[in-house]
Amino acid sequence: MSSAVKNKRVPELRFKEFEGEWVYRKMLNFAPLQRGFDLPVAKIKHGKYPVVFSNGIMKTHNEFKVRAPGVVTGRSGTIGKVTFVEKDFWPHNTALWVTSFLDNVPKFVFYFYSNFKLERLSTGSGVPTLNRNNVHATKRYVPKIISEQQKIASFLSAVDQKIQLLTQKKEALEQYKKGLMQKLFSGELRFKPDPNELEGSNGKDYPEWEEKRMKEFLKIGSGKDHKALESGNIPVFGTGGLMRYVNEKLHSGETVFIGRKGTIDKPFFFNGAFWTVDTLFYTYDFQEVSPFFVFILFQRVNWKLYNEASGVPSLSKSTLEKIKFQIPSLNEQKKIANALMQLDNKIEAIASQITQTQAFKKGLLQKMFV
Repeated sequence: MSSAVKNKRVPELRFKEFEGEWVYRKMLNFAPLQRGFDLPVAKIKHGKYPVVFSNGIMKTHNEFKVRAPGVVTGRSGTIGKVTFVEKDFWPHNTALWVTSFLDNVPKFVFYFYSNFKLERLSTGSGVPTLNRNNVHATKRYVPKIISEQQKIASFLSAVDQKIQLLTQKKEALEQYKKGLMQKLFSGELRFKPDPNELEGSNGKDYPEWEEKRMKEFLKIGSGKDHKALESGNIPVFGTGGLMRYVNEKLHSGETVFIGRKGTIDKPFFFNGAFWTVDTLFYTYDFQEVSPFFVFILFQRVNWKLYNEASGVPSLSKSTLEKIKFQIPSLNEQKKIANALMQLDNKIEAIASQITQTQAFKKGLLQKMFV
């Protein structure tokens, strides 16, 4: 690839074998759109043909309306999402679909519309709506050489394939972690002590897990108002995560945060100096428990069962302190925590790769089109 001289008639990033200006066309003459077909949800009969709504493939049906390949985008509701369909399909009436590719490469048309920013043409004060006539009247520069369209589509498809493979790998690891946690906490799978550990029966097994109430192995702290604090480098957390940085700390060390009000089912782990607002509990003074193991335990709790409010979800300290847990010995906790932490690190690394590749693709879309 080479970076082209800045010219609104050619993309900034272009394959070296192509030259000359792109052609200026109305979308009506490039890839015209048509409204989808009515299909009440109650009448959808599960089958092999995808039903494509404004936000993508959501159902399958036993009949189809359009032969593949297809490019579908939102007409009403979700505007701007573009879906490439590789099977014969039924475009829902909330969607618009490309009726004719007019000798253009279908996958190129998909990426072209993906970079079109169709949401800018949406109208309506309530449910967003996209009028296909507004799209058709718009002019854009497109490659006049079909082989250039194909090259662009193939390159971007390879990037999408990498994202898909990474996503599948991440999902597989998450599923493996879920299964491992189930086996560990059901007792189906147990770690064995190392030869140099004295704990356990003749060094062969760890002790049986003990039932303990939360108040027996940690303390719960309450957040405070932060508005009067000055700016600094100490993070302030709320139920939604990081809020700001201040010059004072409320507590320091490893902790697991629990939402007191609002978002009560998203505990998260932190290590360092921090401040929390009054809608967020923090935990400290851990007794014979690893803080990260507590975080693992808390991920398994259905916190909504302990909700004490009819409106905004709320938890009380007294209720939390009574919740019972099965607690293994400290050494077994550490082995469980280490095993799951390693999986978390792998999952986080893959998630980072996905984010980076998505950002790379976004940059390509901006530079490979005019």
